[in-house]
Amino acid sequence: MTSGSVHFIIVNRGKANGLLRRAQEIGAKRGTIFLGEGTMSSRWLELLGVNQSQKEVLLIAVPDEVTERFYTMLKKEFNLHKKYQGIAFSVPYRTIIKDTDKRGEAVQDYKANHICLMTVLERGLAGECMRIARGAGARGGTILNAHGAGVPQDFYFPLVIEPQKEILMIVAPRENAPKIRDAIFENMRLERKGAGIIFALPVTRTLGLYEERQQERTVSP
Repeated sequence: MTSGSVHFIIVNRGKANGLLRRAQEIGAKRGTIFLGEGTMSSRWLELLGVNQSQKEVLLIAVPDEVTERFYTMLKKEFNLHKKYQGIAFSVPYRTIIKDTDKRGEAVQDYKANHICLMTVLERGLAGECMRIARGAGARGGTILNAHGAGVPQDFYFPLVIEPQKEILMIVAPRENAPKIRDAIFENMRLERKGAGIIFALPVTRTLGLYEERQQERTVSP
C-alpha cells in the first residue's frame, strides 16, 4: 500500500473549483468538493444575525513530491495564510507493510502537532456541539451535511427514511485536543447508543490557522 496525505482545503463558497483545477495542473489527479458551513465567530456577523458562513471543502490527495508546490500555490495564489481566506490541513495515510517475521503487518507512526476532531451527530446538533467545543478552547470548525448508512431506519411505506447527520470538523493543537474531545463526548452524551461518534485524525501540516497568523504577526518586523 502506498503512503501519502489527503488534504482538506476549506474556502469560501465558489472558490473550490478553481483551486481544484490549479491542483490538477501541478500534479493532483482527483478531488471531491463538499458544501459546508463555517462556525468561526465574528462580531459583525453576529450584529447582522448571521453566525455561519457558506464554505466549500475540497478533499484531495496530492503525491508527496508535489506537496511543497501545492502549499506554495495555496499561499501565493489563494492567500490562505491571510485572515478569512480559508484553511488547509493534511492527514497522512497509514502505510501497512507486510512483515512475515512479526505480526504480518506494521503501521507507520506519525508525530502530529495538530489533531482533526471529527464528530458525527444528528442533524441540528452541530451548532450546540461547536459551542461546547469553543468553551473548551476550540477556535472554530466546519459543518458538513450527511446521512447515515448501515444503521436502524424508520420505515413509512413505501419510503425508507434515512437519518440525517451533520459532521463537525475541528482542527486544534495537539495539547488542546483531549480537552475539546472530552467536553464534546461528555456534554453531547455520546456514550448513548446512536447519539453520535467522535474520532481523531493526525494533522501533519496546516495553513491559515489562527495560531499560525498570530505567530507570523509576532515575528514580522
